[in-house]
Amino acid sequence: MFISAKLGLRNLSRNRWRSGLTLAAVAVAVGLMVWTLAMYEGWIGEMIRGATAVETTQVQVHTAAYVENSRVYRSMELDDELLRRVLNLSDVRAISKRVEASGLIGNEERSQVTRILGVDPAMEASATPVEEAITEGRWLSREPPEYPAPREVVLGQGLAQQLRVGTGAELVVFLQAADGSLGNELLRVVGIVRTGNMQIDRMAAYMHIADAQYLTALGDGFHELAVRTDDLDEARATADSVAAVLGARVGLPDSLAVGEDGDVANDALVARPWQDIAPEIHAMIVLFRQSYWWLYMLVYLVAAVGIVNTQRMSAQERRREFGVLIAIGMRPRRLFRTIVVETAVLGLIGALIGALGGTLISLYHVVYGFDMGVFTDQSGSFSWMGVAFSERLYFDLAPGHVIQPVLIMLAVALLSGLWPAIKSARIEPAPTISGRQ
Repeated sequence: MFISAKLGLRNLSRNRWRSGLTLAAVAVAVGLMVWTLAMYEGWIGEMIRGATAVETTQVQVHTAAYVENSRVYRSMELDDELLRRVLNLSDVRAISKRVEASGLIGNEERSQVTRILGVDPAMEASATPVEEAITEGRWLSREPPEYPAPREVVLGQGLAQQLRVGTGAELVVFLQAADGSLGNELLRVVGIVRTGNMQIDRMAAYMHIADAQYLTALGDGFHELAVRTDDLDEARATADSVAAVLGARVGLPDSLAVGEDGDVANDALVARPWQDIAPEIHAMIVLFRQSYWWLYMLVYLVAAVGIVNTQRMSAQERRREFGVLIAIGMRPRRLFRTIVVETAVLGLIGALIGALGGTLISLYHVVYGFDMGVFTDQSGSFSWMGVAFSERLYFDLAPGHVIQPVLIMLAVALLSGLWPAIKSARIEPAPTISGRQ
């Protein structure tokens, strides 16, 4: 095998111009694949973080009935010890209790149907980047103000624009509480937030969880436990861990108990990863990753054509040489192997050069990011499918993104060399040497 590789290197140097062009084609194909895979994985990671960072987080815990139909009275209570045990899990970075309700918020001039989010300010700020997304004013105080002062509220930027209010404005909120009564409260806007998540920015109003619990008559209950984890691909495993601590199920049960009124009446807790919470995003990402093979086929087809052409022309020029080798005793099997190894050497050298170049360029974009302005006419950050993206995309380069293109290119090179090798191994020595074949 070593001798065959040595012969392959020698034969490649015979026509350096042709071999150089083929090496360049292989290197560009592999380098492009490394760079593209790193960019796509960075894009996917950014999409998952954008979709889960603010609203859904990576794992959520609800009652099964609330998942089936989110009514304000379908709440749960978890003691501090259970919450501490969840927070102490190795793959959990932060948790946040949330109260969710729909109500009418406004003043004497305008009003809007609003999604009320009652949160613990410290917990929510650690579980999501909402505090960093404040564009005007400040985030909620760690403790609610003393009565009779108005309750603090932070509005989504779109909602604030619809109401035409800024920080310091006073608003009134009306909603139906869990006990059927009408909850109402005077609010003061202390901040405006722009997260890039359309559902939050256009419709959400953040309140202190104690104020939201009082407004909705929930007592110590809440609707959702949001769990943040840094490893986005391991969200299902995190959901399993959280479910084990809380005695919950993972995912929505197939059958839910139904009450006399035909409504769901199941208080069992369910833990769901972001893949189940946002299945459309997950399905798109799976489809996106499966399309990598089509990308390989399209890009490497060009390289394969170049390899086949190079080896075919090389074999054609050396037919008499091959005839002499067979005439003096070289077996066709060994000649076949020599040409295949020669093709593999060509593909491997080009692939390694391309992998090195693609890795270096990708590492640059891992550190300094890639300007997404070349793909959009929007300045600064932009949104796609309701997910906010920054103007610079930071690549995600893993060892597999380098190794896989090299191995596939090596396989493509071997396949591309089969035809010239088979044709050369089947030649007849006498006619070939005399030039009659």
